[in-house]
Amino acid sequence: MTLGGLQTDLDSRALDASSEPVPGLYSAGEVAGFGGGGVYGYAALEGTFLGGCIFSDRTTGRSAAQSVG
Repeated sequence: MTLGGLQTDLDSRALDASSEPVPGLYSAGEVAGFGGGGVYGYAALEGTFLGGCIFSDRTTGRSAAQSVG
């Protein structure tokens, strides 16, 4: 486990212990490192990381859609 969420690549794919993508596993929102650590650290206030969550959700959706079609 990592502070703020899962380790990911720039396509939002979750990475295993050897930094290889786990097939079919993606990370979005707070588990992608926003809130409670990650980019903003422990000083994050509710709402300050909302933009990051929305952006990571969009990236995850696009990456997942590309992987199936």
